Amino acid sequence: METTENKENWFSIANIWFGCIASLPALLIGSTLVQSLTLFDAILVAILGYSFVLIFLSLLSVNAVKYRLNAVQLAERSFGYTGSKVIVGLIIGIASMVWFGIQTNIAGLSFSKVLLDVFEINLSVNVSSLFWGIIMVLTAVFGFKYVKWLNFIAVPSIVILIVFSLIITLENVSFTDILSYQPESEMPFIKAIGIVVGLIAVGGVISPDYNRFAKTPKTAVIGSVVGMLPAAVAFLAIGAILSIVKGTHDIVEIFAQIGYPIMAMSILILVTWTSNVMSAYSGGLGLNSTFHLSEKYRPYTTLIVGLIGTLLGVLGILDKFTEVAIILSAMIPPIAGVIIADYYFGKRVGDKCKSFDWIGIVSWLSGVSIVFLFESDIKNILGIVVSGFIYSMLNLILKKRIVPIYLK
Repeated sequence: METTENKENWFSIANIWFGCIASLPALLIGSTLVQSLTLFDAILVAILGYSFVLIFLSLLSVNAVKYRLNAVQLAERSFGYTGSKVIVGLIIGIASMVWFGIQTNIAGLSFSKVLLDVFEINLSVNVSSLFWGIIMVLTAVFGFKYVKWLNFIAVPSIVILIVFSLIITLENVSFTDILSYQPESEMPFIKAIGIVVGLIAVGGVISPDYNRFAKTPKTAVIGSVVGMLPAAVAFLAIGAILSIVKGTHDIVEIFAQIGYPIMAMSILILVTWTSNVMSAYSGGLGLNSTFHLSEKYRPYTTLIVGLIGTLLGVLGILDKFTEVAIILSAMIPPIAGVIIADYYFGKRVGDKCKSFDWIGIVSWLSGVSIVFLFESDIKNILGIVVSGFIYSMLNLILKKRIVPIYLK
């Protein structure tokens, strides 16, 4: 436990979350949704979807700060001592590797494209992905304080570059035309909210990894809300506006059309860098828990996550983005439902922690099944709600819970 760092104020926590949200997926959500929604509807979807995630993120964070535990450790009460490490830790570790690979691949594509267009240097995307992957993982290896300082430097730069690119894009465009934009196809409003929740819910589940360092639970909640919601809505809106003006939802292509390739490359690399170090850091914590390693090994497991993620990026995992997003949005969010239900509605008696808590595992699988098997427009939201509801009901029926050793 990095106890010396358990003094972060709300601004520091907010900066971390802004760095996480200031990412290509945040822009991509906006450019994708606006293909089927008006700009106003897309912004409203962002507010509602991110607010839902912030609710369960805050509930998790209160306990993360109270007990100074990361996501996997929090899951011990509901999944069991071993179950939390094997299931939750491994899933978070694998998910972090995959996301790291996807964003590293995007950074590599951007870097190679600019080198070719501006300097006529034909550098392989594989080599570019390898180069940026190594740089990003080394930042994460050194721990939370380096993630924090990267964001302090990168966040203002991202804001300036994004605003500048938006100004350039809107120079000869009437904002009235943008507001009057009508998409060619339509998407059910509730389905759009489900998409937003599904893509960002992973960040909500791993939030204890960072928010546990806050001074107080209130600090963690305020920092998360301030850092996430305004940035999320703004980036979605910017992605939507750029898509409307440029006529494509391909973010890399949108920035390539702006006319300032070096600036565009800087934006794309910075936004992948700030969110990628969080993926590697959380993945390292997850693997640490899975293999029962102490905190001193966290830099090594972080390095492993980053290197495997980099390899996935070199192999072109970006081509499988849709399939990966579907799997992760089904597997991870229901974890939050179980943990929250346990802490706020569970009845805990006993004197030792189970190795595997089948009530938690079955409840989690129920939430996962909802996402995979149902065609509901809000299945990502239902996955969280159902897993928590089933856990609460089973817990009430059996009237028995086990308190883990760390709470004694």
